[in-house]
Amino acid sequence: MLIIDDEKHLADVLRIALEEEGYRVFLAYDPETGIRIFEEERIDLVISDIRMENLSGLDLLKKFRAKDPDALIILMTAYSSIESVIEALRGGAVDYLMKPFEIDELLFRVKNALNKKHLTKQVYTLREEKLGELNLIGKSEAIAKIKEFIDKVSQVNTTVLIYGESGTGKELVAQLIHYKSNRPGKFVPVNCAAIPDNLIESELFGYKKGAFTGASSDKIGYFKLADSGTLFLDEISEFPLHLQPKLLRAIQNQEFLPLGSTKPEKVDVRIISATNKNLEEEVKAGKFREDLFYRLNVVPIEIPPLRKRREDIPLLIEFFIKKLSKRLKIKEKTFTKEAVDLMTSFDWPGNVRELENFIERICVLEKVNIIDEDVVKRYYMKEKNSAPITGSLKKIENEAIKEALKQAGGNKIVAARILGIHPSTLYRKLKKLNLDS
Repeated sequence: MLIIDDEKHLADVLRIALEEEGYRVFLAYDPETGIRIFEEERIDLVISDIRMENLSGLDLLKKFRAKDPDALIILMTAYSSIESVIEALRGGAVDYLMKPFEIDELLFRVKNALNKKHLTKQVYTLREEKLGELNLIGKSEAIAKIKEFIDKVSQVNTTVLIYGESGTGKELVAQLIHYKSNRPGKFVPVNCAAIPDNLIESELFGYKKGAFTGASSDKIGYFKLADSGTLFLDEISEFPLHLQPKLLRAIQNQEFLPLGSTKPEKVDVRIISATNKNLEEEVKAGKFREDLFYRLNVVPIEIPPLRKRREDIPLLIEFFIKKLSKRLKIKEKTFTKEAVDLMTSFDWPGNVRELENFIERICVLEKVNIIDEDVVKRYYMKEKNSAPITGSLKKIENEAIKEALKQAGGNKIVAARILGIHPSTLYRKLKKLNLDS
């Protein structure tokens, strides 16, 4: 720590008190010496007086923050005014003390400041680890543009709408935007298609005890959970039309009203939404509110399907083989060039998710370690011909879903994996085909 104060007696007292707490303390009786020590030593926290000759504490604050934006500075003064407090805090001071003060008060403020820095470092470390787990694989021009887009929008808190077919990686892009941003809060994903219409309001905005029968305690909604973070609204086109005005108000005003409450709650939430539908067409058809569309569609981005960026498929195959062998703790299989070329020629209507599921199926079920094109053909034809092509498309889809649910023992997540689709897509199809029960 570094103490800077031209009142020598007070500076000495503070040094003794901090050293007794186990801190290593440097002392400067003038601003110039303080600057030299700050430049030569690794200082975690500066405690400086505001009123000194030559340079004020506010001048030092600017100099230190310019050299180290993460520097922690506590300012002290016997001459307080609201203006100086505001100037100090806006300049980046972590705290402000009025002379005279108790030593215990200073020690409390110091611990708070250091804890805050420690937590910030932890959050940064966790973000770096999370970013290491998130990979946007590809060498296509489309992927390069998406990566550039992520880098740009992550630095501003604008609303983003991600377009793309199921399985293209819309949630991955949303996660990358969040974890590359400076937002300290959580990334909270919400699948609008997976929540029943009668529950979505309480899930999003929460409720108070006694708001309805069975509400035995308060419930925090997704908006509150995402405070200071990012709320990802997947399948936004499926959001109930009658609740869209309430969602619009929550996004515009950054506040919401929990069920059973009369007091609005303020939040700081970034909204990223995603859809596999053309929302403009949904607006024209009267299925989606125009004002909500324009609020969400501030910065749109489209993720092209895999069939339109085939040059990414070999890289994805290599990535998934390594990822799955590590996760499943099995020996890595080798796909021949002919096998990779054949897989590159497939359209993959389920996109990246279907490709990953296909590779996982081969890695788990195939006994040989060298996967050639014959093995790929066998698994691919087996997958495509698993259901007889008879009757209407609706009937075929109906039977395929029933069979998948039967194989999965009723588990919808597992059934979706068998079908090679996202769980939200399965929930939507169950609802559409009247198979919810």
